[in-house]
Amino acid sequence: MNVLQWCDIEECIFIAETDEVYKKYAGLKHSNELILSLANLRLLNSKLFLKNYVKPHDLFLSVVENFVDSSTKELELKLHDVRTKKIVSKYKFNNENINWTTWRQFNNNEKNSNKRKQVFDEFIEKTKYISPIIYNRFEKVRSLYSTIQQSSRSNISIGSNNLDPLSGYLMNEKITYTKFINFVKYMGNNSSKSFKKSLQKMSTEILKRNTEYYDDFYFFRNIIYKDFNTAFRKVNALKEVKKILKILNFDLNRINFDTKNRQNKYPSPICFFVKIPYDIRILYKSESPYFDLQGCFHESGHAMHASSISPEIEYWKKYHISMGVAEIFSILLERLTKKRIFLKSSLGITDDNLLNKLESRNNFMELFFVTFYSANSIMKSSFWKDHLSIEDSNLLYSKLIKDFTGISIPGAYWMLHHILPEAIMYVPSYLFAAVRAKELDIHLQNIFGDTWWKNKESGKYLLQIMSPGAEIDLSVFSKLDSDLYLKEIISA
Repeated sequence: MNVLQWCDIEECIFIAETDEVYKKYAGLKHSNELILSLANLRLLNSKLFLKNYVKPHDLFLSVVENFVDSSTKELELKLHDVRTKKIVSKYKFNNENINWTTWRQFNNNEKNSNKRKQVFDEFIEKTKYISPIIYNRFEKVRSLYSTIQQSSRSNISIGSNNLDPLSGYLMNEKITYTKFINFVKYMGNNSSKSFKKSLQKMSTEILKRNTEYYDDFYFFRNIIYKDFNTAFRKVNALKEVKKILKILNFDLNRINFDTKNRQNKYPSPICFFVKIPYDIRILYKSESPYFDLQGCFHESGHAMHASSISPEIEYWKKYHISMGVAEIFSILLERLTKKRIFLKSSLGITDDNLLNKLESRNNFMELFFVTFYSANSIMKSSFWKDHLSIEDSNLLYSKLIKDFTGISIPGAYWMLHHILPEAIMYVPSYLFAAVRAKELDIHLQNIFGDTWWKNKESGKYLLQIMSPGAEIDLSVFSKLDSDLYLKEIISA
């Protein structure tokens, strides 16, 4: 068996497993046993690769991730199921007890702050059910990386780098630890003062009180746009994003959208690359009219990207795409929902007073995003680098959130996040991608004009950028210039 034959087997297993995992996230009938069986097949296939090959380097890193993911799949599934069944409130939403999957919808609809506080407190207290699972899984992840690091073959492949969960992520992102941590701290520190000032203003204006710990990022993400519900309720997000993708000449037949509201459906919008580029699936459920527009465009950007990757390139170049690259095109498309020129010319929202107010709110949420995700990123990297316990992670998280946002929040909150307790890292990738999406937006405007999304030639150009998959040439449009992005959100 050669590497390409191994890849053919790996892709078949990946497609079958992702299809079943998609059903689980969608709240559809699925089989945990089948997911575990397929994960075990991937584990065996990963072991086969690690025993016989050390190159290509990017494929090696991908196989290490697959090996670790498959080895901890049972604990991952257990976290999902325990979180859904145990993190449940005495209060109801839509005639069902509020659980982790419906928490954000409840927060968006509930007008009684005290009730939201009680649900928040209940959920924080019930993290005791998931904290041992999270810790055990991450300790197993750490141990698996250590085992691979100790093998002579892996040492050949990674050269002078030590292979651990954090270094593996950084190698995928092609960034050093020093550059990563300096970038994140620079983003967070330079946004913090403006955010705290803006938070005080928005709290007074919207909440009529100071922000409390239970008024989290995801609560603000919806409540901040309540004033715009009437204007955006008439906008069909799915119709609008399909219109743009059609103008840009992307193949909509490759993308499936599921917007149905199911009790156990994943709370955040999410996109599954089931079979690149032919089978891409988007899940989201309604929270509020304007956020639904943003979420739909964001996930459609993922789909636009995945459906544009060349089917002719090698397996690892199709599927092993760093998270800092994978998020660029989702944020690029989401940026349209914040552009005055797009809202006016494409959605017919022409009230300048409303648009001024919306621009102010969007800048606030961008600042919240940067400060919140800076804290998330530093905590998670410290978890791996400093071998933190859950208790130490909680203390550090609470301190970082306080330092960057000014909000005093129980540290256990990170275990209720949808990424932090599951992914090895991921969260810094949003910050990398936000900067790169700004750079790409400017790049497209310089070539195709301010309304580049209306020009089919920009679609061809984007296709050229995206089609190489993991071999994307970021230098075409990006220098990872954080000041360019920060100036946009701080100057307002």
